[in-house]
Amino acid sequence: MNRKSNPSRFNRVLVIFAWIMILAGVVVAVKYYFFASKYATTNNAQVDQYVTPIASRVPGFIKEIRFEENQFVHKGDTLVVMDGQEYANKLQMAESDMQVLKSQMDVNRRSVQTAQNKIGVQKARLEAAKAKVWQSEQNYKRFKNLLNEDAATNQQYEAVKATYDVALAEYKAIQNEQKAADLSTQEESSKIKPIESNIEQKRASIQNASLYISYTVITAPYNGWIGRKNIQVGQLVKEGETLLNIVSEEKWVSANFRETQIAQLHIGNEVIITADAYPDVEFSGVIESFSPASGARFSLLPQDNSTGNFVKIEQRIPMKIRFKKGQDISLLRAGMNVVVNARKGEPAKDKL
Repeated sequence: MNRKSNPSRFNRVLVIFAWIMILAGVVVAVKYYFFASKYATTNNAQVDQYVTPIASRVPGFIKEIRFEENQFVHKGDTLVVMDGQEYANKLQMAESDMQVLKSQMDVNRRSVQTAQNKIGVQKARLEAAKAKVWQSEQNYKRFKNLLNEDAATNQQYEAVKATYDVALAEYKAIQNEQKAADLSTQEESSKIKPIESNIEQKRASIQNASLYISYTVITAPYNGWIGRKNIQVGQLVKEGETLLNIVSEEKWVSANFRETQIAQLHIGNEVIITADAYPDVEFSGVIESFSPASGARFSLLPQDNSTGNFVKIEQRIPMKIRFKKGQDISLLRAGMNVVVNARKGEPAKDKL
């Protein structure tokens, strides 16, 4: 009796276990069906952050490094100081040249002012000489008439004529002096324009040298974390050489859904995000935007379907998912793999 009862008991246990497994499978299948009917899922997704390479804008030797690897920095913090003595010397030379040109400009302006003052004096003298010529001319004409009427002697007439000739000669001499003063003024004035051009050129040189000096101090463009430290004090770097990378605080998820999934996905739809590194933690997000083209179109060698050997491949459409505010996403790092479950259907208007 005992030998026959043991197998039947085992069979009953086995049947019960099988029914439990079947029921569990049915529950899982039903749950998956209802979940799949509400959500589109992809594991082709990663956490993204801005990774900005910070390059040197001038060549030179590194004088100071004011950061540590993986350090958090704030916008405007000094990261690297280059040796800027060469640019400081160029700035000093440009400023010295500027002072020389300004002194030369002052001399030329004073010369122009002096020449203009001479013109004023010459004009006054010219008016006086003109009046003297007119007066002597009247005397000359009067004595000429008196001489014709034998009312004046030849000696008187010649003296008056000599006075008139002298006044006329002085008038012409002053006219020539005024013309010379005008030419001198024009000549001195013509020297000012080239000096002004040289001053503008030196001013640009000073600004350029100051700009290069500012480039020797490299600061953080925004708040973020420093990446790997690959530079050392005394190292010679070239213009445009990358010195470090900064990872931004801003985070989002770049998810690639199959093209057959996006028909029921819309901007503003809610998303559940699970990171492979933290499978027990769920993050919530919202679809922010869709890529204007499939991921294959942005590849280095896009697929060409114009050949006869065509194989249809399901495309992936990238989308950007932003995290909702009020949750701790400090555990996530750029490049982490995540699973994205996006809710299907039209987005709720209050969540757009």
